[in-house]
Order: sequence, then C-alpha cells, then structure tokens
Amino acid sequence: MQIAAAGSPDPTTHVKLPFNRLVGYATLQLPLNMAALPVVLNVPKFYGDALGLSFAALGTYLLITRVIDALQDPLIGYVSDRMTKRPRGRLLFVAMCMPLLIGGFVMLFDPPSKASLGTAGLTAWLLAALIIVHLGYAGVSISYHAHGADLTDDYNERTRVTVAREVFGLTGMTLAVVLPALLINPNIHSEVADAWKAATAALAAAKASGDSAAVAAAQSVVNGLKQTAEIEGYGIFGLLFIPIALICFLPSYLWSPNSVHPPVDRKGRASVFHDFLAPLKNPRFRRLLLVFVVNGSALGIAVSVMLFYVEYVLKGTTVQAGMVLLTYFVSAAASVPLWMWLSKRTSKAAAWFAAMVLTVVSFGGAGLIGEGQIWLFIAVAVLTGLALGADYGLPPSILADIIHAEEGADSKGETGAYFGLWALSTKLATAVGAAFSLPVAAMLGFDPGNAKFDTTGLVVTYIMLPIGVKILAGVLIWYIRIEALRPSVRDVVMQGR
Repeated sequence: MQIAAAGSPDPTTHVKLPFNRLVGYATLQLPLNMAALPVVLNVPKFYGDALGLSFAALGTYLLITRVIDALQDPLIGYVSDRMTKRPRGRLLFVAMCMPLLIGGFVMLFDPPSKASLGTAGLTAWLLAALIIVHLGYAGVSISYHAHGADLTDDYNERTRVTVAREVFGLTGMTLAVVLPALLINPNIHSEVADAWKAATAALAAAKASGDSAAVAAAQSVVNGLKQTAEIEGYGIFGLLFIPIALICFLPSYLWSPNSVHPPVDRKGRASVFHDFLAPLKNPRFRRLLLVFVVNGSALGIAVSVMLFYVEYVLKGTTVQAGMVLLTYFVSAAASVPLWMWLSKRTSKAAAWFAAMVLTVVSFGGAGLIGEGQIWLFIAVAVLTGLALGADYGLPPSILADIIHAEEGADSKGETGAYFGLWALSTKLATAVGAAFSLPVAAMLGFDPGNAKFDTTGLVVTYIMLPIGVKILAGVLIWYIRIEALRPSVRDVVMQGR
C-alpha cells in the first residue's frame, strides 16, 4: 500500500491522546462485546429451549450464517479502507452499520411468536436476524478497530488505546452475562411469578410423594412457565440493547480523535481477494492459522452448550449459570499478564501450550462434578478462564511477530490483510465448534422437549469433545514451529532440560 504523502512521519502521531477523547473512542466496545457473546451463547438455548427449534437444525443454521459472516469480512474491510479519503471516514462507515447491528440484535431476541410464524417462519426469521446482526457487527467492529489503529503511531499509546477499549469491552461482556440471567428469572415477571411459585411447590410435593404421573404433570407446568419467562426476558434484553448501543456510540462518533494518517493512494492495487489472500503465502502464518482454528473450535464447542450443561447436568439456576460465565470471562481477562510473563520466560507458543494443558486437566475435573455442585464448577470456571486468557493474549502477539519478520518495518500494506484473515479464522473456528456441538448432543439423546431425555450427550459434548480437540491442538503446537523468532515448543522444552 502506497501512502499518498511521503516523507518523515507527522510529529502529531506521537502526541498523547487526551483522556476524554480516549474514553470517547473506547465506549463503543461495550455494545460490541455485549452483542457478540449472546449470539454464540444465548441464541442456541433461546431458540432451542424456549422456542422449540431442533438442536440439530440450529447447529446447521449457525454454521451457515457464520460462514457467510466470515466470507463478507474482506469485502467489508475493502469498503472501509475506501472510506479513508476523509479524516473520519471510518467512523462514518460505523454510523452506517450501527442500524444493522441494533436492528439485527433486536430481531434476534424479540421475535414474533412461533404460533404466529410457524416453525418454517421462525427459522427464516432466525436466519435473517443472524445475517443482519453479523453484517452490522462486522461493519462496525472492523471499521472501528481500524480507526483505533490509526489514532496514533506511538507503540505505547496504541497499548493505551487497546486497554481503554478492553475496559469497556469487559463491561459489555459482563452485561451480556448478567442481564439475560436476571431477565429470564420467572420471579421478576408479574404475569408468571405467582404461578411459578405454586408450580415449583407442586413439583417438590410430587417428587416427595413419589407419584411419577404427578411429577411429570408438575414438570410440564414448570417448563411452560420457564419458557414464557425466557421469551419475555430475552425480549426485554433485546430492547435494552437499543439505548445502551446508542449511548455508547455517540461519544465514539462525536469525541473520537481523527486519524493521524494521510489519505491512501490505491491506484494500481490488485483485486480485494488477491490482497486478502496474499498472507497465505507465508508458511508460518498458515501453520499458526491451523493451530488457532483447531484450538478455537474447542472453545466454540464448550461455549455453545455451557448453559445447557449447567441447567440440565448440574441442575443449576439461571443466576448460577450467570455466575459461572462471569467468573469464566473475568478470570480470562485477569490472566493475560500471567501468560505474557510466562511467554517471556519460555516462549509464546510454549505458554500457549501450557494453557492448553491446563484446559484439558480442568475439563477432566469438570467431568467429576455432579448435580448441585455449582461452587466446584465455578472453581473449574476459574481455571478454564485462566487458560482462556492465553487464547486471547498470545496468538495475536505471535501473529504480530510473524508479520514483522515477514514484512519488516514496512508492512507494505498487508498488515490489514493478515488481521482480516485472522478475523475470518476466528469466526470459522467458532462456527465449526457450534455446528458440531448441538447436533452431536442431539444425536446422543439430548432433547429437552422429551421428558425422558438423556444428558449423556451433553457430557460428551461439553467435556469429551473439547478435551479431544484441545489435545489435537496441543499435539500440533508441540511439533509445529509457529513462531517467527523461537523454535517449536518441543525444542524449547528439550533445550530447557
């Protein structure tokens, strides 16, 4: 990529950003994280459990829309790059995509009733909502993060921009975990609260009496009230996203600093797809992508069925499920400095390998936890969350090293292409995990619509599948050299003996 204005860097690129302008820019990460997690975590449970769509079919729908989402990234990045003829062009593109993000999210969690649409109509609604929300999210996030990278050319100041953004991102992730857990609680909905108390009391009495027919009848009433509360609660959650997204978008749009970079001359550039695929010529990048996608698939599997596992295997409440998720993601965020320290002592790949081992051991322990032992499961969430921090912090750092080693100080305009393919791979890994998890659980007998369903499918899907995939990722990273500046993990370990 050729820069229109040559010469020495503009001295303004190294000026410290004012705190209020920095906060103004960072606020938009809150609704982005708030929107991203529920699409992966809550949609399968909402549409499968409360609205009654087939779990096997849900996996297929999620895969289809994720693939569409991944394939649109190069085009969105291409369009966003062409908005840089003006200083705030990327933010204008963000503003253009915000209605899609907000509208798609509301469609997703506040759909018409299944009775009015029918199964086919509800399926079409789900597909349309997923496509719209993915398009809006990709348009907003790609352009927003690219604008953030253009706010300064100073190494430390870029770190400051990222940290500010992640503070709001963690807040958004917290809201994404806590709000649904609170809003789908039957006790807060006046139209079902009294009936819920009576139904749960009747169910407890029926279980105490040992009358199987009475238990089945009472359980049916409880399930119906729970579904009603979930439909109402998720609808409120979708509508709450509107003011939250707008309140956080306005400071980003109005107060974010301008890009420090001059307009880019793109005359004579090859096609968007040629530019986008150019990094695949780098063998180390290809090897890193392989490990990253395999490892990410394990996370996609676990996250897709975690809520089901807490509810149906551990018999936990929605509030307890929220506590598990909150613990998981807060532990991940808090552990990033630990993995950075370990990577300096060994290597980034070796630290990542250690995190994979921790995940396998922790998930193995989770398989020993039985019904009602939520606090033990929260302890497992702390350990798996610590390992997740390595997945967040180390692979992008390895990628940056690979880019620098391949391109040198001048990235020749291909840095964006590297990160574009990285985003695509992230989405594909999540899609593959989600697509396999639900059909496998259904195939092994998990069907909440059947009063006598088997939870073996959930145990296999949540425990065994992620362990197997993580072990595969660990074997790959043990033998394959993915770092530009360090040998393979096997060589690092052998040299340390």
